[in-house]
Amino acid sequence: MAKIAKKMTWGGRVLVAVMGIASVIFLPTTILLIVGMLPTIVARAIDRTPEKLKVITVGCMNFAGCFPFWFEIVQKGHKIDNALDVLTEPLPIVVMYSCALIGYLIEWICTIIVSGLMVQRGKARLELIKKTQTDFTTRWGNEVSGDLPLDDYGFPLENK
Repeated sequence: MAKIAKKMTWGGRVLVAVMGIASVIFLPTTILLIVGMLPTIVARAIDRTPEKLKVITVGCMNFAGCFPFWFEIVQKGHKIDNALDVLTEPLPIVVMYSCALIGYLIEWICTIIVSGLMVQRGKARLELIKKTQTDFTTRWGNEVSGDLPLDDYGFPLENK
């Protein structure tokens, strides 16, 4: 905790203080989002990549699942009792967590698609390199292929 405080700038400390005060003022929203956004918190804990794409994908979908129920709390009156009423029903939790699951699926599918495209691109590049090597060997002879055995001084042992 001390490391984080040392790294944080003065403006960052003010931002954290303002967010802390706002979370107390808007306590029903805070309660709903803490419970509803748990999959995003887990995604943040397990995502070790510098880009944090899993956190972004899961977080956006998870927030999309929480938003209608936040709107419901605001319409009924922004009270803690209304937030707890929403959270004690099973449907809102299922919807919020299902949306997070959709975020995980989107990230998983996109990873598979991108890795497949990168493999295909690599194979095409390898074929182009092999074709270029064949063209060089045809044009300048077998000496440029790198397949000839060399003596201690770097000269080819086979001469035509």
